[in-house]
Amino acid sequence: MVNNAFMNKPVRGVLLWIWGILGAVVYSSFTAPPLPEARLEVYNDSVQIPDFKGVNAVYHGFSFMEDPGVKPMTEADRKAEFARVKAMDLKIARTWYRPDWACGDNLYNDFNWQTPRMQAFYAWLDQMKALHVDVALQAGWWFTRDTYHNTRIPADQAQPDPEKDPARFAEWVNASLHQLIIVKGYTHIKYLVLFTEPLNYRSGNQPEGMSSPEYYDVVGTAIHRRLQQSGLRKAVQLVGPNSGSTDTAAFVGWSAGKMNDIIDIYSWHSYNGRQSGTNPPLEYEGWKQIALAGKVKIAHTGKPFWIDEYGASKPTEEVRFRPDYGNYLAQCVAAFTHAGAQSSLLWILFDQKYPASKVTNKDSFYNGVHRWGLVRSPQDDLPDAGTPYPAWYAFSMMSRYLGGRDTTPAFKTRSADSLYVVATSPSGKGTSVMVVNASHAARKFTVGFSKPVRTRMGRCLYDPAQIPGAGAPAILPFDKQFKSVTNSITDELPPRGVAIYTTLKQ
Repeated sequence: MVNNAFMNKPVRGVLLWIWGILGAVVYSSFTAPPLPEARLEVYNDSVQIPDFKGVNAVYHGFSFMEDPGVKPMTEADRKAEFARVKAMDLKIARTWYRPDWACGDNLYNDFNWQTPRMQAFYAWLDQMKALHVDVALQAGWWFTRDTYHNTRIPADQAQPDPEKDPARFAEWVNASLHQLIIVKGYTHIKYLVLFTEPLNYRSGNQPEGMSSPEYYDVVGTAIHRRLQQSGLRKAVQLVGPNSGSTDTAAFVGWSAGKMNDIIDIYSWHSYNGRQSGTNPPLEYEGWKQIALAGKVKIAHTGKPFWIDEYGASKPTEEVRFRPDYGNYLAQCVAAFTHAGAQSSLLWILFDQKYPASKVTNKDSFYNGVHRWGLVRSPQDDLPDAGTPYPAWYAFSMMSRYLGGRDTTPAFKTRSADSLYVVATSPSGKGTSVMVVNASHAARKFTVGFSKPVRTRMGRCLYDPAQIPGAGAPAILPFDKQFKSVTNSITDELPPRGVAIYTTLKQ
């Protein structure tokens, strides 16, 4: 999902990063001279995205999985994790799911829905259902490897059999959805993601005489048709191609041309927000370009799109652990929404221990724990394990107050001079407005509404210089009230601050 290679640049480039494009997420105490007051606009009578699905995340269903020899998640750990999910009102979780959980060591084994892995997954799905979190289930993870999971030995020499394997893999997908949705009643599984970065790197071998994109089409078509036969196709929307680690949305155009009858929601992603030909990364503008690069390629389909992963790793992983990362993520969300994305899914919601994994690598894995989330894993070997990173407080308030359930429209807006504004009507009721101050100076501004709000609005403020301490509530409280908002709000944000103004209750 991430390429962590760091590309050295001359000193001049680093200076441009710090003083010019502010490329990112390394928190600075530098304070620029005061800037003039800005005027922002919310056109809350003009809809840009009719069915905004919210600010979401990749969150794997590992919470109940046993991992012998590793510090387990306790009941208290799980309770704290689910309390955070509830507090942020997460709308969609994209989770890991592969054939080995029900097929054991071979895709052609009989399906066993009572394995320890499946039982643990059911327990997590029970929690997501209770918390009203919809699930985007992976239809396998590695392509092509999962399509012929351990069917031939030696595995490194095996090739998929395009005459048999797609049908068997589609049968596993169909049987999984039957078990999960029909038998177990997990109707909150609403999306099926067609692998992870299936066309961006080699994971498994290709069938003889067939390219990887051609085989992806074959497998996707087999899944689509098998679900049609069983009547389960209407239960889920297919998401693809999950084109990864690219600022050009590679393979999205190909998928729109070849698989538009199969794919319901187009998806792609990148990391570090680069624009083509630039390094180090940019913030808002780089992310907006990444979203628009794919949007152009699917425009003729009329279908929605997701940014299905995103985040930052440069110049080092430390960028994610600092307070400024909260502002960075808010700029990402603003860029995606302005580009028209129906949803975006952060990689990842929590640091998580991958079951049975002992991997340590340059991709922020430490003995099987992936340190890419907003809360430290309680299974990690850290003195503050289980506690949130600062950016949690920015992301959780976006998830909670910007809506995304029961048909949330996102409105057209006009930003100005390093101040980015996003506005929604959560569930079609009330108004929420996010203002992101991308500058390193305090900013005064007025937000104008094209349609009067005519009610009070509470403010939730993320200030990178004022991070909650130990024992703080799971989500930031309102720090200010605007008692009678009609046509505008006037306010001031601290350097790199993020605020949400909302008619929703706390």
